[in-house]
Amino acid sequence: MIKKCSLEHPLPFIRKYLSTFCQKVSPLFLWVIFYSAPLFSFPEMVRHGYNNCTVCHFSPAGGGILTEYGRELSREILSHIAQENEEKFLYNLIRPPKWLNLGGDIRALQLYRDTPNVEEAKFILMQADLEAALTYKKFSVIGTVGRKAAANTSSFTDHLISRKHYLLFQATDEFSVRGGRFFPAFGLSIADHPVVTRRGLGWDQGDETYNIEGAWLGETLNAYLSAILGKPDARKSGQERGIAANLSLFWGDRFKTGISYLYSKNKNEERNLLGPFGILGITPRIFLLTETDFQNKKREGTNEFGIVNYQRFDVEFLQGFHLFLSHEISKPDFDTSRSFIRNYGIGFQCFPRSHWEFALQWQKEKNRTISDRYNDLLTFLMHFYL
Repeated sequence: MIKKCSLEHPLPFIRKYLSTFCQKVSPLFLWVIFYSAPLFSFPEMVRHGYNNCTVCHFSPAGGGILTEYGRELSREILSHIAQENEEKFLYNLIRPPKWLNLGGDIRALQLYRDTPNVEEAKFILMQADLEAALTYKKFSVIGTVGRKAAANTSSFTDHLISRKHYLLFQATDEFSVRGGRFFPAFGLSIADHPVVTRRGLGWDQGDETYNIEGAWLGETLNAYLSAILGKPDARKSGQERGIAANLSLFWGDRFKTGISYLYSKNKNEERNLLGPFGILGITPRIFLLTETDFQNKKREGTNEFGIVNYQRFDVEFLQGFHLFLSHEISKPDFDTSRSFIRNYGIGFQCFPRSHWEFALQWQKEKNRTISDRYNDLLTFLMHFYL
């Protein structure tokens, strides 16, 4: 196969991708465009002066089902255009009672990868969840139910999963405690779970653990402390238990910087993870997301020390329309050159109306476990929240 695509000559690559995309895309793609839906977190809202995730989300660490005010902000700040009440659940066709919030999350990805070993176009339905929050005074019960990919299934229930479910107690305006299944607060809480600071650290979709977490969300200081209790549905040897801590400071009206730490242990290994992160709102329309984590893993007879790094520089050139540059590095073991992974590229993201998000990203990807050269990776991400 003749490889003509390169960083210097992107147009032949894009033409080839579009041709392959149109030939191989599944009919399910059209279904997702018109009927899919996401709820996810945007830490970059710090650039508008919103320090705490609970402004928009029920979860103290962000992500998941939105509050009423969070839906209003999605219309006023994130989206390009929207009509009044358009942002509400099911476009305000169903109006649940005050004590019940409803939402949904379906995330889909069309991927094209070109490497020396494989050329593929693949559609991935990453997530299809419904979510609810039931509130009574200072207590909330929050949970999801959705679809999972499952082999050798014999019934509909084999495809069902609850990725998140927890009980939240809001003791004061600043302090809350929750217990259940979710990701402990660590680093940047972003929805892009394939990035190295999520998947590369064992926090891929489906890796949620059972935890007890306390959160203090003040005007300038945010602090989280989590006890990680493992996953009862995982194999005993993979039961990772430990603690996590996250501390951040909001300053200068648009800047949030912090540091995270995690210690965990299972039957085969223990690890320490430490690193700074930042959400830097240079202006209300220009921001930088950055996170660097150092990891030390100890197994019997081995000791690995490595690093992961994620950067995203974003410019909102028109409300709801973004151009961004991204850069990722993963080297989990400094002593092993084959462990090196690096991605960099450019992307376009848009929020044309409430409920909708699309993102197209082109990256050069080097994974030394596969090849010593940079390969082409093109992704088209689709979101729509109920």
